[in-house]
Amino acid sequence: MKQGGLGGRTAGLRPAQRRRLERLCHRRHPPAALAELLCVQRLASESRELELPLTLVIDGRGLCRLLWVGPLQAWGQRRGGLPGARRGENRELRLVTCCGRGRHLEPERLEGVAALDLEPLLWLRYGDQAGAGGQWPALLLQASGDSGEPWPVREAGDLALLCGRDPAGLAAGIPPALGPETGTPGDPSAGATPSPGRERVLLLALSPADRGLAQRRIGELEGLVRSAGADPVGVVEQRRGQPAPQTIWGEGKLAEAALEARQRGVTLVVTDRDLTPVQGRNLERLLDLPVSDRSELILDIFAQRAASAAGRLQVELAQLRYRLPRLLGRGRSLSRQGGGIGTRGPGETQLEKDRRAIARRIERLQRQVRDLGAHRERLRQGRGSLKRLALVGYTNAGKSSLLNALGRGDPRQAVLTEDKLFATLDPTTRRIELADPAGGPCTPVLLTDTVGFIRDLPPPLVEAFRSTLEETLAANGLLLVVDLSDPAWPDQLRTVHAILDALGSAVPRRLVANQIDRCPAGELERARHLDPQALFVSATARLGLQSLRGALRHWPAHN
Repeated sequence: MKQGGLGGRTAGLRPAQRRRLERLCHRRHPPAALAELLCVQRLASESRELELPLTLVIDGRGLCRLLWVGPLQAWGQRRGGLPGARRGENRELRLVTCCGRGRHLEPERLEGVAALDLEPLLWLRYGDQAGAGGQWPALLLQASGDSGEPWPVREAGDLALLCGRDPAGLAAGIPPALGPETGTPGDPSAGATPSPGRERVLLLALSPADRGLAQRRIGELEGLVRSAGADPVGVVEQRRGQPAPQTIWGEGKLAEAALEARQRGVTLVVTDRDLTPVQGRNLERLLDLPVSDRSELILDIFAQRAASAAGRLQVELAQLRYRLPRLLGRGRSLSRQGGGIGTRGPGETQLEKDRRAIARRIERLQRQVRDLGAHRERLRQGRGSLKRLALVGYTNAGKSSLLNALGRGDPRQAVLTEDKLFATLDPTTRRIELADPAGGPCTPVLLTDTVGFIRDLPPPLVEAFRSTLEETLAANGLLLVVDLSDPAWPDQLRTVHAILDALGSAVPRRLVANQIDRCPAGELERARHLDPQALFVSATARLGLQSLRGALRHWPAHN
């Protein structure tokens, strides 16, 4: 009965060669031995004739499941195991590879990645002929979770000796198979051990020359991943003077990332750079994993955080604008209209229909967003001549905590505060009564908490949330909140100024330095040097709030 099949470079095989290879596929290997020596030697003979490496994939019963012709890195069933195999069945597999003439017995990096896709426990590798004295050198490798060496050598010796090894006895001392089920610890730089059931993410970063800046950017990307509900389990960095136009990262670094992903059981790769549609598809093809860029990650966080109908409307508009140029799918396999003989089909493809449907949906959402902007403009006009101030700043700088501390109102009216990026999206306005120290009447002020900013804010998101950001543009003044306990706060402040300038904001701005109880002493002087009129507070410890209320009370009512 036929048990296995041929794969790989089989198109150019002669009928006699194909028949001999198929006979090797049908041979059964002893259950108590790694491989049958005669079959392995015949495999070497075929490898010499074809001048190609050959690989047998043998299951726990000794049956050959596949004979792969050519380099193993050309394996096309990436991340899917053998065709028809049940989940977990591959854990009893073993590989037997005749490396061919003039090839190293140690696997190359890409070959090791392809072998990890098959999830075998053992891998026997040998040359296509015996050496001097009749000795046939061979290596026995075992799968390892070590990020430094995925296929360490378990034993080196004569081919006949290694073929007689008992796979069950060898497997008894091998740790469980690689993957998410093993609980492989994440990279120390990525934080704590990942939680079971959560998506495991590998970060792919193009680092600048400044090491401190590179670490801060990777830390921010890790925070975004955790805010999205996933666990960063590893980081692959590269510093390049000129990014590759097709993939940004070099092929060697991407091979390293693919290997790291398989060792850590990664289910998603997130890049710290925005990708063009072509770059995204190239990376997914080379890594054989879903790839998301930084903009898509931020859009996903916004989609999770949007609580109001207005917020969900704006997030959907931003997502559709982002996805429209990246739409790819069934339309490639359907007929197309063309202008030449043989290219005319019955009509437009499904892909083109999907694009038209998305374009119509975007048009409807744009009308609703314009209506939302007009509604908020009427609300602003109805507030009369009250002073309107807005809290702006980098995400997670403490704006919502500061609004709650100044409000002193009903706890049920408090704004949500979490130690997460983009915890709040919808603008929240509170009326704050500022008492007169001289005993005069209280001064009412409308204080608005706005969505946080971030470096390289995705353009579709800025455009979709323009009606929300108009709350900032229409204010009489802006309070720029920074977290002094964050070493990157000066860079974050420059980012906020740049975004406000790009939006055309010309209202007065004043720095509010938060977390003065948790920052180094030198940061206070640094903030005072940037803005001599800076206000120093701690929203959580309720420090400096009286001075802040006094500054709000004396803020001019008109720009």
